[in-house]
Amino acid sequence: MQNQNRKKGQISFAEYLISIVVFVSFVGYFSFQLLNFVPAYLTQIRNEEARSEAYQLSDILINDPGYPINWQSNTGAIQRIGLNDASQNLTNVISDQKLNQFISLCQGNGYFNIKRWFGTSNDFSIVISEINSYSGTTSAIVACKPPAEIVRAINTSIKRFADINSTYFSQIIIQVV
Repeated sequence: MQNQNRKKGQISFAEYLISIVVFVSFVGYFSFQLLNFVPAYLTQIRNEEARSEAYQLSDILINDPGYPINWQSNTGAIQRIGLNDASQNLTNVISDQKLNQFISLCQGNGYFNIKRWFGTSNDFSIVISEINSYSGTTSAIVACKPPAEIVRAINTSIKRFADINSTYFSQIIIQVV
């Protein structure tokens, strides 16, 4: 008689409890997996952003003449810095005059001006070496770095090459921290 009073579609309290436990277990498991995945994913995103920034800085330095184009003659008017030799109208060819002016600008507190002219908030270091095309000898020309050494968990380096003149080419290493 008791079975006749029971309505169809209703579950007992034990079945209800089991379904809640199974549901909470699945939600807990997927939440735990998600929480383990997100930090690694965010680290990869930050790494890619730093790599992208380093490549952009290297490309501006090598393939942009800067603004104004003759900024090496009037350092007070610099709005954007670039080493490309605009007179040759070629990519990956840097100007001797702009390189020499860049070397002098990097000394002292010049790093902060260069950082402002690049328009970046990230800290970076630029190391430019000169390589003799015939002998292969390398000599460091400039190391433009922040005054205090900065150590962070995420940093990346980009190495690029550019022509200075027919005898020398440069190796430019940019590290973004």
